[in-house]
Amino acid sequence: MDSSIFVDWLSMYQVHSGEQLPRINKGCVWAVDEDGNVEWTTDRAIQIEGSYETKLRLRCDGTKVEVSGNIGRFRRPDNLFGFSYEQCVARWNDVLHDYGLPSFSKGECFYYAGDNHLQWSGAINTRIDLTRNYWLFGRDNLTAFMGWLSSQQHGRLKVGISPDGGTISWGEGSQYVYEKFYDKLREIESRKKTACHYDADVIQLCRDGGVGRHELSLKTRYLTQKGYRFMGEMNMGTLVQLYRERSELVLTDKLSFDDFNDLPRTYRATAKDWRDGVDLATSMPLRTYQRHRRELLKYGIDISTRCKVEHLRPKIKHIEIMPLVAPDWYRKRYG
Repeated sequence: MDSSIFVDWLSMYQVHSGEQLPRINKGCVWAVDEDGNVEWTTDRAIQIEGSYETKLRLRCDGTKVEVSGNIGRFRRPDNLFGFSYEQCVARWNDVLHDYGLPSFSKGECFYYAGDNHLQWSGAINTRIDLTRNYWLFGRDNLTAFMGWLSSQQHGRLKVGISPDGGTISWGEGSQYVYEKFYDKLREIESRKKTACHYDADVIQLCRDGGVGRHELSLKTRYLTQKGYRFMGEMNMGTLVQLYRERSELVLTDKLSFDDFNDLPRTYRATAKDWRDGVDLATSMPLRTYQRHRRELLKYGIDISTRCKVEHLRPKIKHIEIMPLVAPDWYRKRYG
């Protein structure tokens, strides 16, 4: 199992039919029709506050137990490294027990009549965030790599850049999948009120290693369409394989070229025009444009997106990227 990949945020629910569980909420939201009849009611989730200003959401209407939050960070000073899917479920179950609620379980598997898809009666996943840290051997390398990422289209997902340049994202606001890569040290430093909770060794590790963090947020639609919604059919091995399939942008072990002059002669002028802001989609014949785009993608250049000149590094010398595994001292302190 690849221990460098872990789960952060985990949202799920389970319906316990025929049981009368403790009702847990922060009041209800309800609506009435024109005759004053109640049309629907919804329990508001309570917020569970742990140490280090972490918060989780929980509600139970007497039958359905629903939770959401960054369970990997709950009651921990940081979440630089996290836990497997199974460990996160166990951590959620500890929270449920504190409120007198039953554990999340796989339940029984069954088939509906006329349906060829396997179903489970237990817990259902509604959001899973997969995370991996990357060591880029220095902050200059991290900055250069993020500049390269900012020019990369990821399928149909639009590229987004935070105002401070510390986060590159794809698919922001999507109800399907959302992906981002960010400067972990900058994220820690932005938490002015909580930065004091971070171990000095954690901060030093992020600073010296140029640590970048990649997160893949799988939403309800994605989990449902891909067959990952049931706890009974989910395990960390499946999630590790899924992460590897969807994270090709950051799984390269180095950038593929040093300089635009190192590109093949046939595509060099096209790459330089892209760098200079030329609208290649309108200035080149369609078939030529498509061929050049296909070939330049092999070198990490996507001419269908605008070049971020302010991030461009014309003399990048094979930046190495390595998945970061939790050091022994970290596991001894935080588990």
